[in-house]
Amino acid sequence: MSDKIKVAVYLDPELDNFLEENKGEELKKSQYIRTILRKEMRSKKKRVKTVTVDDFFNTPSLPPQFVPDELKEYTDLLVEWWAIRYKNKGTCSKKVFHRIINTLMKFPSQDRKEALEKAITGGWKDIYPLKKGYKPEEPGFKPKYFKASENEMPPTLAELNKTAKDFMQKN
Repeated sequence: MSDKIKVAVYLDPELDNFLEENKGEELKKSQYIRTILRKEMRSKKKRVKTVTVDDFFNTPSLPPQFVPDELKEYTDLLVEWWAIRYKNKGTCSKKVFHRIINTLMKFPSQDRKEALEKAITGGWKDIYPLKKGYKPEEPGFKPKYFKASENEMPPTLAELNKTAKDFMQKN
């Protein structure tokens, strides 16, 4: 006895016409239906992906134990930023994690926290170095002081034997 199961299929006239037009001369309707089913089964098998957690970095929650000791004080910020990176469809892998860590290690220690905070608030997929001010600092108001030692003192009106009125009339 055969392992096959007999199935009776009732088709609308338009489905029957479709089978007749597409099955080809060498196939029967039943053979063509089996061919369609096999193709569908193969495509379903290809679509099904088994998700394995062999890469702990490919998750929205970064395991804190992977943060190196030099950056332990920024663990909370790194974990928070990693979730944002994952949500924004940034690549989350072991290689990318190590690249990010190496980038952070190159930053001056006082800039690391601020760079992570800006990446979190901006929803960035990467961490960027802080920009130094592109505008030069505007000098504050500096009053000019007259130093007698640098310049000669102009003569006073008394030394010129003139009054202010006389001085104004000539100039």
